[in-house]
Amino acid sequence: MWAVRKMSGWARAMNEADWEAQMGLQEVRSRFFGYFPAAESLDSSLRTASNPNPMFFMASVAKEIDLKGSGLALLRLGEDLERRFGINGEVAAYFTPWRDFQRRSFNAMTLRTSDLIRSLQDQIMQSERFTPSRRVALLISTDPNVQTKLDEWQSDSYSELTIVAIDPLRHTGPDLVAEITKNLRDRLGERDLYRTQNPVSGVDFFGRAGLMRNLSAAIDGDQNIAILGLRRSGKTSVLRELRRVLLPRRVVMPIADFQMLEEHSAEELASSIAASLNEELKVVKAKGIDVWIGNESDQSVEDLTPSALSDRIKRVASRNPGVRIVVAVDEVESAAAIARENPMAIKVLLGALRSAAQARENVSLVFSGVANRMFRSSSLGDRGEVDNPMFNQVSSVYLTPFELEETTSLLRDLGRPMLLDWQPDAIAEVQRLTGGFPYFVRDLASAVRKSVRAEVIEDSADAVKINADHVSVSAPEWAMVAGEAWNGIVSALGIHYPSAASLLDSSITEAELNEWIAGDAEAEQAAEDLVALKLLQRDAKGILYSPTLAALQSLSRPSMRSADPVGGVDRASTVDELVRQGESHHLEFKETSRINLRSGAKDTAIESAVVKTVAAFLNSDGGELLIGVADDGSAKGLDPDLVLFKDSVDRFERWIRGDLLAKRIDQHLVTDHVATEFVRFRGKLILKVSVSRGATPAWVDDKTLYRRQGNQTIELVSGRDVQQFLAQRS
Repeated sequence: MWAVRKMSGWARAMNEADWEAQMGLQEVRSRFFGYFPAAESLDSSLRTASNPNPMFFMASVAKEIDLKGSGLALLRLGEDLERRFGINGEVAAYFTPWRDFQRRSFNAMTLRTSDLIRSLQDQIMQSERFTPSRRVALLISTDPNVQTKLDEWQSDSYSELTIVAIDPLRHTGPDLVAEITKNLRDRLGERDLYRTQNPVSGVDFFGRAGLMRNLSAAIDGDQNIAILGLRRSGKTSVLRELRRVLLPRRVVMPIADFQMLEEHSAEELASSIAASLNEELKVVKAKGIDVWIGNESDQSVEDLTPSALSDRIKRVASRNPGVRIVVAVDEVESAAAIARENPMAIKVLLGALRSAAQARENVSLVFSGVANRMFRSSSLGDRGEVDNPMFNQVSSVYLTPFELEETTSLLRDLGRPMLLDWQPDAIAEVQRLTGGFPYFVRDLASAVRKSVRAEVIEDSADAVKINADHVSVSAPEWAMVAGEAWNGIVSALGIHYPSAASLLDSSITEAELNEWIAGDAEAEQAAEDLVALKLLQRDAKGILYSPTLAALQSLSRPSMRSADPVGGVDRASTVDELVRQGESHHLEFKETSRINLRSGAKDTAIESAVVKTVAAFLNSDGGELLIGVADDGSAKGLDPDLVLFKDSVDRFERWIRGDLLAKRIDQHLVTDHVATEFVRFRGKLILKVSVSRGATPAWVDDKTLYRRQGNQTIELVSGRDVQQFLAQRS
């Protein structure tokens, strides 16, 4: 208790106005060392000619309840340790007086160290000068069981910060440096820095230097931007890193997520954007930038309509002319999906954001998602009856695979703290196997780290040299899991952009790919997007698979069965083969099964054409009917028909098998000889109806017989033709 009371009085002295004027650094150090002798031992042990004052910022913790009574210092470990373990800048060191170190104090350290140090600097120095390492912090504790506790708690912590315990009173001088080295090696070596659960920024953000420059320039140019990339390509990380690097340039960047619209209203998303704006303004103010935030009423986010959000953004921008407001919204495909059923809600929300951006020159918008299709369309919703406020208002920026230099930086910089020394041949092998796709680069590196962990020699700080053989040993087992991850990425793309997902089917040859693209405008646009993502590439001969796509396809060949959201989907290559053959005695194409595309209405003649074709196949040698394919072989899809069934493929299938075919032909014949399956063909969902030769004649409406003759369906009109047919089938 004495230490706590003494520290509280000392803290009050340190928090007087103009801290540096009240006490010089040496006096502060002297007082801090008087309360924490271990701090002086640590400082002297780390002191070298190039590091004369290792400990240079010291404060008591008074406001953080779970750390109250502890001392907090910032220090430099010295060039050797910082280089060896890849530590950039200052390291936080906690000096705790408790004999029983608690989990809540550990949680406060791992989750709130950066915020705590920022707050203390604001209190003491009225500015933020130092940024602690997000990777490691030191703990000096009197709890004899602290290391056992840390080992247990660190194993299930999601924080990037590793707490390393040391004892500067038990070891001093070179012995203490050796203890720090060993504990850093053991503790950091146990953490897998390649595998992360959350989006990254700062020292954990790698690559994308050119992209970040382009984004910064676009924002400076008052452009609205869409950051586009596949799932797990790092879109959210790019948003957070962009917010971090733009903050010193007086850019306020609230981030929200369209995905919350799936469970909440547009008003709640508007409130979320406003709340994020409030928080970001407070962060900017804490950095010493003079900004207007407003009073409590100005900051209220309750029941905020999109229109009120637009007014709020305009007001903040007007009162802060020297600050740029960049409203960022992630997961734009969720908005596109909701627009199908409720286009007006999305129009109101997008219109409110556009209004704010147009009204103030220091306001712009950033979206992120899988595809830019919503912003390329002039209307919203399936029927296109609602205007799209953001049509042609957004410039696209694509997240492409890492270049070799970016992969090298990630592997080496994250590997160094874990005592992994990546050799050029190993890096090249990782690049080849992953195609530079950042998620898979990290994932394979994690698998390699796991396999070589046992090679770290006890009591040695030497790094393990990772060569290509290490990668080759880990690759087969890794590829099995990675293949499933790639399938999931393609599947997610298929939900929102089926045309693009279809082009990634590894069963399609490059010749087939070019033939498809040449005859399908939607496929051509999808191919252009995939070229921008560097999954496809273009040369004088046409479209080719990129090395990245070839690498990812080799992990697991994603057929459209795995990529389609409706289930029960056949391989598109089978349909491609059928379509290339053209209509024949055994093959027929129908654009729809029920809707007249010219009138947009149900047409019984079109329904009857389907029935007659199926009956003709039953009465002949069987065949295939492809519904959703035009006579010229182009993919039209089932969308016009599915509208009548509220987009339910199950209801559509029940209707065509039961209400249409079974009722007008024969239930037993349809059950035994007609199979239906949904297929993704060139980005469109179609229905393949496979018919085998019927066991008995198939009458339509109990009065008419049809047969196939060449590529036509003909009615048996004369009694002689009917008798001859029945005699042949008897």
